[in-house]
Amino acid sequence: MKDETERGGRSIDAVFNRVLGAERDAREAVAACRRDADALVARAERDARDISRRAERRIRSAHAIADRGIERALAKLREPTMAESDAEQAPAADEIEDLVQVLARELTEPTA
Repeated sequence: MKDETERGGRSIDAVFNRVLGAERDAREAVAACRRDADALVARAERDARDISRRAERRIRSAHAIADRGIERALAKLREPTMAESDAEQAPAADEIEDLVQVLARELTEPTA
């Protein structure tokens, strides 16, 4: 009779060792997958931070552009209007009186 530790030409110890080796290989594969996953997550987090920083820079730039536009618009609003600038350049009362007299003479006196 064959020894009970052998079946089909293989010893139970050899089969058991093969199962343990497969289990070890599986554990190592799972650990490698975890490391790869950790690396992917770390890279994704780094990329997300980079994207966030770029977005913040772009937002700040857009705000600065808008602020400059608003400041230009406000400066134009603060400029004197045409009526105000015309009033500042209006002739003095005595100049108006002189012009009225000249015009009145031209309208009332016959031309030669």
